[in-house]
Amino acid sequence: LSTMTTSAKIRAIVPPSGPIKAHAFRLEPNDSLKESLCQIAEIIFDREKNCSSLFLMTAVGSLNDVTLRLANASSNGGNKNEIKRWEHQRFEIVSLVGTFSKDGSCHLHLSISDADGNTLGGHLMAGVVFTTCEVVLGSIDGVNFERHTDLRTGYKELHPQQQPPPPPSWSVVSNNTLVKVILGIAIGYSCATVARRR
Repeated sequence: LSTMTTSAKIRAIVPPSGPIKAHAFRLEPNDSLKESLCQIAEIIFDREKNCSSLFLMTAVGSLNDVTLRLANASSNGGNKNEIKRWEHQRFEIVSLVGTFSKDGSCHLHLSISDADGNTLGGHLMAGVVFTTCEVVLGSIDGVNFERHTDLRTGYKELHPQQQPPPPPSWSVVSNNTLVKVILGIAIGYSCATVARRR
C-alpha cells in the first residue's frame, strides 16, 4: 500500500456562505431545458435579494432532443469541442448539475441514458423536455458566483466571492420614519421645557 503526496498547493477560493434555500419546480413537455432553467434562475435572483448564486441540487425527468458539447475541449488553440445533437431520441436524465450566476451565465453538465441503458454526457447546450423535468435549485445567501476569463483554459471560470452581510433589519429605517422620530423627540423636548418653566 503506497500513498501519494504532492508538494503543490491548492489554489481555491472557498468563501463562507449564508443559509441555503431550496426552490422546487417542474418543467413540462416541450419546454426548453436550458432556457427554462435560466429563466427560473432569474426569477429566483429577483425574489431573493441577498442571493447571487444558484446551483442544481437535483433533477429527474426525460428529454427527446439533446445537444451536448463533448469533452476534450480547449478554447485557446488546442482541441476543439465536438458539439453533438441527438434529435428525436428519448433519453432519461441520469444527472444534471451546474451553477448559475446573477449576470445570467450558467455552467451545466448533463448525463443521459438511452433506451438500451447506454449513458453519455457533456456540457449542456440545449435540450427539450419529453414528459417532465422535476428540478430543485439551491440558493446560497452571502456568496456571489462571478465568472472571469482564465487564461490557462480560455473560458470564463467560476470565482466565488463572499458578499458583505446585509445591514441588520433594525438599522434599515426609511427617511420618512427617521424624520418622524426626530420630530417626536424635538416636540417632546419642547413640551418638557415649557412644562418646567411653569
